[in-house]
Amino acid sequence: MWCRFTQGEEMRITKIRVQNFRLLKDITVDLQDNISVIIGKNNCGKTSLLLVMDKLLGSGSTKAAFAFDDFNVDFKEQIKSLVEGKKELADPPPFLGISLKIFVEYDDADDLSNIGNKVIMDLDPDNNQLVLAFEYQISPEMLGALKKDFNVYCDKKGKNKKDFDAFLRQDHGKYFRLRKKSVQYDREAGKENDLIFTDLVKEGISIDNIINFKWISARRNVSNKDSDKALSTMSARIYKHLEANNKTPEIIEDFKDALSTTDGQLDKIYSGIFKDIIEDVKKFGGIKKGDSDIHIISTLQHRDLLEANTTVMYGTNDQGHALPENYNGLGYMNLISIIFEINILLHEFQKTQTEKPADINLLFIEEPEAHTHPQMQAVFIKNIKALLGKAIKGQGDISRPLQTILTTHSAHIVSESDFEDIKYFKRDASGVTSKNLKDLKDAYKGEDHDDHYRFLKQYLTLHRAQLFFADKAILIEGDTERILLPAMMKKLDQKDQIREFETGSEASTPLLSQNISVIEVGAYSHIFSKFIEFIGMKSLIITDLDATKLEPKLNNTGEAEKKDNGEDKTHITSCRVSDGVNTANAALKYFFGGNSALSYFINLSAEEKRLQKNNAGAWEPHPDGYVMCCYQIAEDDANGVKYHAKSFEDAFFHVNREFIRSIVADNKGKAVSDSPFQSLTYKYLKCFLADGDAYELAMKGVKSKPSFAIEILLNSIVSEKKVKCEKSGDEKTFVVGNDNWQTPAYIEEGLTWIKQS
Repeated sequence: MWCRFTQGEEMRITKIRVQNFRLLKDITVDLQDNISVIIGKNNCGKTSLLLVMDKLLGSGSTKAAFAFDDFNVDFKEQIKSLVEGKKELADPPPFLGISLKIFVEYDDADDLSNIGNKVIMDLDPDNNQLVLAFEYQISPEMLGALKKDFNVYCDKKGKNKKDFDAFLRQDHGKYFRLRKKSVQYDREAGKENDLIFTDLVKEGISIDNIINFKWISARRNVSNKDSDKALSTMSARIYKHLEANNKTPEIIEDFKDALSTTDGQLDKIYSGIFKDIIEDVKKFGGIKKGDSDIHIISTLQHRDLLEANTTVMYGTNDQGHALPENYNGLGYMNLISIIFEINILLHEFQKTQTEKPADINLLFIEEPEAHTHPQMQAVFIKNIKALLGKAIKGQGDISRPLQTILTTHSAHIVSESDFEDIKYFKRDASGVTSKNLKDLKDAYKGEDHDDHYRFLKQYLTLHRAQLFFADKAILIEGDTERILLPAMMKKLDQKDQIREFETGSEASTPLLSQNISVIEVGAYSHIFSKFIEFIGMKSLIITDLDATKLEPKLNNTGEAEKKDNGEDKTHITSCRVSDGVNTANAALKYFFGGNSALSYFINLSAEEKRLQKNNAGAWEPHPDGYVMCCYQIAEDDANGVKYHAKSFEDAFFHVNREFIRSIVADNKGKAVSDSPFQSLTYKYLKCFLADGDAYELAMKGVKSKPSFAIEILLNSIVSEKKVKCEKSGDEKTFVVGNDNWQTPAYIEEGLTWIKQS
């Protein structure tokens, strides 16, 4: 049946599925042909993926060395319920244990000699899928034995059922067994059929010839201590592989010849160095003449010589000078170490000159960015594909591809990666899931939003990749908010700290201590809606109400233009909120179901501004929503005057009239032309101080919004506030920054919401 043994390069892993290992309750990770970049926040399962692969696919002492704490928490509860009789075992019984499944795709051009008709489970020529399962599982029979032994343990020791974890922690190895299987893939159902399989151990089939897995840990053995020669040791390892595979034979022979010549020269020198002790030995004689004649000769071993007597040097700008490896910075040491390690592993993948490489070669690189600065991280990912793209060469013309998994916390590596290569690990209450960023393209289809996808793809990869590693996000419109938002967040933190001390309530986590990514998106936050939904991140959108109205269109003489029927021509124009009818804000209209009536948004409560997707896939208000849109709301200034602004500047001027006055006015309360707020036009500033309109100053009087924001910070003051705790009576003095101006209410409303966990 299986006679297709031509040597191809197409056999590859398409996806990996892990069940019941630590955080990974049930996760499927799709792999790219070349490199797959896995990203996500801390403690989202990236290292767990590496460890389960090493335990089940790797070699050495860690292979299959599972501990009780490797079991997923929900799985522990499942086993406990079965043993205690709270649940009955279903028929057919479910899989109970840790599982790693490797999904492989092959074609007619591949060498199938290693997988043959025992590993391939389906004779259908259209089914080119193979599933290899590696399991640490408990069978129904051993589950019964566990239940019996645990009851005996409880009776004998006088224990109760609460001690199950302690019992299993100590003895799980007696009941769980390692299994390797080839599982049938049901092409019509699009998934594996666990009931039909081949036991690879019983069949004597070597997995090593099918999959060769190696990895590079984030905890690399590099330092810049004076005694460190990690790179030099690696150079010896590289030489050993080159020699074993007969690479560059002429150079290696020249090396050995040079050592032989050196041996002869050292023999003569040694006879002089050790002359006295040789003569002393002779004096003791022997059974016959010559028994006690000794010679000390040189036996330089080329392998040992490299390991003990080579030093990797690096150049300096001074010609003729070089420094040893441990004089280099940790960043360069780490980068060079990775390149050395990759070359060593590439040689190990190739095996020896007389062996064929495995059908599938998988390399896992954990967090290559350690100790490196951002530019070096970007250079690394730009060049890594070329280095890892080298085919694994074996005997004759045989070659195999290399697939690589790379995990990272570096936004710079992500920004230089291909969008299609990125896999996002997301952790929530139900466990960890893996999502392909390339699937976002499908999410944007159907709405004529292909241009939105292109924009998002370019924006994320070039500018805001740190969003992938954040716990929460704040989307803002422009420079003013970007410059002032950290100060506003600090003001809220200080306000909360004072209140919490005063009332004796539990301290909240400061905004500035949370992992929040602030990104500037202009008026296009709605373009990010599907991305926000895709990664499920709690997000605050700070935007403007942008009030508009219809008014007559005037000609050059100020008269209304007429239609053919004599009616006035009209056009939409920006206006005060009090005069407005609709909003021009595309994001607000998108998130709130196409509503544009200004009255609708003015009447929404804070809870009604929180949103989530409904079953029909539309955004709708929900008190527990993970997205909140905040925009200007009516609020009182220091004099109790209520006003509804339409933009940030409009709102800021209204609530901070006295702050502006204290900075720009003379002792008569009039604006001075050379005030510290040079970003504000004197004409409109003067009108504003004379109880003029915040709207006019915001619309016409701000020459540069970034300069205005910077001037606010430059003119801020720091004050001290002594606070007494109502419960204990203790007093504490707080240092409060930016204390002479107020955050507009709509922004504080949004920051208060996103601060909550």
